[in-house]
Amino acid sequence: MTRMTRVALVLGILLPACATVNAEHVLTGTPGPPFAGDVKIVIEGSPVSAPYQEVAIVTATGQGAQALLPAILGALQSEAARLGCNAVIRVRYDRGKVSATATGVGVRMESQGAAAPR
Repeated sequence: MTRMTRVALVLGILLPACATVNAEHVLTGTPGPPFAGDVKIVIEGSPVSAPYQEVAIVTATGQGAQALLPAILGALQSEAARLGCNAVIRVRYDRGKVSATATGVGVRMESQGAAAPR
């Protein structure tokens, strides 16, 4: 077996193990019970359609094969839903050569017809 074949074999074994997505948060408000619906994503610069209560800054980072937009946004949505959020606003997505990160603000958005909190 040549040296290049051995390197390729080792990389073929190790790279899938490195393909991960991690999500985390920093609370800036009060979390609620987990949200079971679809968590809306609002990209940075887009208007927010309803009043909201801020809950947390949420971040998701992917490595290797998991550094793709769907995986990163899915992890961001899961982390927000776990905190009781129904939307992540001001989402920013950054992609490098082997990793990608999305960061946003997890919020509980009120429905259009709901009255504003007092």
